[in-house]
Amino acid sequence: MRANFSCSVLIACCALSLNLAAASRDTEQVTRVAVDKLAQQWADKIKLPMVQSVLLGQEAADWQQQKAQSLSQQQQDLGELYWTEYQVQKMQRYVASLQAEVGQLHQDIATINALKQRLEPQLEIWYATLERRVTSDLPFDFEERKRRLAFLRSAMDASELPLAERFRRLLDVLRIEVAYGYGQHVSQEVIVIDDKPIQVNLLRLGRLAWFYMTPDEQQVGWFDRQTRQWRVLPINEQGDLRLAMAITTNKQIAKIVNVPLGVAR
Repeated sequence: MRANFSCSVLIACCALSLNLAAASRDTEQVTRVAVDKLAQQWADKIKLPMVQSVLLGQEAADWQQQKAQSLSQQQQDLGELYWTEYQVQKMQRYVASLQAEVGQLHQDIATINALKQRLEPQLEIWYATLERRVTSDLPFDFEERKRRLAFLRSAMDASELPLAERFRRLLDVLRIEVAYGYGQHVSQEVIVIDDKPIQVNLLRLGRLAWFYMTPDEQQVGWFDRQTRQWRVLPINEQGDLRLAMAITTNKQIAKIVNVPLGVAR
């Protein structure tokens, strides 16, 4: 009977031990769960500010980027506005310059028309003066000068020629005639003296005087503008004509000579 009681007590102890062990495991599990839950709560509490801080930092970064983009866009828009204003001002200046040029062209056209009305009759006056001067001048190269005047006359009468071209041709003839008045020139020609043709050397001193000398240097004369004839020059009035002739033909060195220019007046 004692054995049965002991066995029962042993069984009861084992059962109690098992219950205590199970209760301890349950307690540990509950404690672990509670600890994990508390840790998770604290982790959540700690994590929330960190997440909020990260979110705030991201929002700040996004705002800074948006601000930078906005400023960049504003600067770009402002730059485009300035460029547009510059182009508009540049175009306005260009249009103003064109308007000024157009106004100047109108003024030039009016001036040209006024000059044309005055220049065309003036050309005829200049031509008549030139023709009269050539006719009354010393008759050197006379045929060539007459042909030049005839060519100029035909150009003056050509209505298809612009006024500027007629004026240019008149100036060309005037330049040639003016050039005749400079320097001295010697040539050999046949002239008529006392109704006799004679081979002589001619010395022309610009337009001042025109002299002749026979090849034997025995006879010297001059051209009389009034009578349009050659006249013999007395020995006492010949001066240094022979020396002047030699200098002009490079037979003597250049020096100051005395020539009778008074007879040419």
